Amino acid sequence: MAREDTPSCHSSIFTITKESMFLRNSTRLLAVLVLMMGSAIAADIQKPIQHYLYFNHRELNGENIRSDKALNDPRFRGAQIVYTWRSLEPQQDRYDFAKIRHDIAHLDSIGKKLWIQLQEKSFTPRHNVPAYLLSDPQYQGGIIKQSMLSAPERDPHKPVTDDEYGWSPKMWEQPVRDRYQRLIRALGQEFDGKIEGINFSEISIDIGVEDSKGNTIFPDDFKPQQYVDAIKENMRVLAGAFPHTTTMVYLNFLPGEWLPWSDKGYMRSVFAQAQTLQMGVGGPDLMPYRKSHMGQSYGFIKDYPADLVKGMAVQDGNLRQINPRTGKKNSVEDILDFARNYLGLDYIFWVEDEPYFSNEVLKKLPAH
Repeated sequence: MAREDTPSCHSSIFTITKESMFLRNSTRLLAVLVLMMGSAIAADIQKPIQHYLYFNHRELNGENIRSDKALNDPRFRGAQIVYTWRSLEPQQDRYDFAKIRHDIAHLDSIGKKLWIQLQEKSFTPRHNVPAYLLSDPQYQGGIIKQSMLSAPERDPHKPVTDDEYGWSPKMWEQPVRDRYQRLIRALGQEFDGKIEGINFSEISIDIGVEDSKGNTIFPDDFKPQQYVDAIKENMRVLAGAFPHTTTMVYLNFLPGEWLPWSDKGYMRSVFAQAQTLQMGVGGPDLMPYRKSHMGQSYGFIKDYPADLVKGMAVQDGNLRQINPRTGKKNSVEDILDFARNYLGLDYIFWVEDEPYFSNEVLKKLPAH
C-alpha cells in the first residue's frame, strides 16, 4: 500500500510544483507587460514642447505682435516679449506697465499667452537701464561696457564694427541691485498668475581684457563671485515675487570660469540655487552639440530634474551654425531632436530670423 501511495504523492507534489512555476512565470511576464505598457503610456502622455515666438520690444515698439501672422499659427502657444528696465521705469519709482497690459489683452483675445523677458543688459550701444542710474553717484556709474565681438550669433561674414558692444548694469553694486529688485516686486504684484512665465536675460557678461598668459584682467570694481552672488539674490526675489507664474533664469557663461578646465563652482552654485527655488532654467542660443556650450551650461540643463521647467531660445544666427555631429548647418529637425532627447526641454522660444524662419521653421515645425 505504501508503494502504491508514494507515486501518487510524488505526482501531486510534481503537479503543484509545475503549477507554481507556471504562476511565477506568468506573474513575471505580466509584470514585464505592465512595465512595457507603462513606458508606452508615459511616452504617449509626455508633455510636448511648447513653442513661443520671441519679440524684442525695443526694436518692435510692441506693435508687431498685432500684425505678426505667425503668432496666429496654432503651433505657437504665445509670445515671449522683451521689456527693458529702462522702459518699465522711465523715472525713479514711477513704473509704466501699460505695454505689458496691452500685450496681455491682445494675446488673450487670440487665445495666446505672454512670457516676459526682463531685459537689463543690452547687446547694442544703447543701454537698457533707467537714466537715474547713470547720474546718481551712489550707483557707481550704473553700467559697464561689454563687447559682443566673440558672440556665436554674430555673422562671421560681416565686418567687425565699433558698434558691436553693449552695456550691463553693475548688478554687483548693492544700490543698483536694490532698484532692480524693486521693479521685480512691482511686476509680481500686478502680473503674478496672469502670465505664462518670466525670465531674466542671460547671465553672460563679456568684460575685462586678457593678459599675455591668457588670464582675464577684470575692472577694479568687479569680482566674479560678487556677480554670482548678485544673480542668486535676484533669483530669490524673482521666485518670491511670482509664486504662481513660471520663473526662469537664463544660464550660459560666467566670468572668471571656463568649464571644465577652470571650475570655480560658480555655474554649479547657480544651478543649485535654481533647483532649491524650484525655478526653471534655460538660456539663449539653442545650438545642438556646440562645443563651448556643451562644456558650460548644456550639461547642467540636461541633468536638471525633469519635474522642473527647462526652456531655451533659438536666436539670431542659431540656424546658421554648424552642427558638429552632422557637419552641416543646424536644421529644425536637429534642434528639436537635441531639445527633446538630450536637454529635455519644455519650452522653445523662436526668433523670427529670416530667411531661416520662413523657409525652415514654418515649413518643418510639426503640429502637436
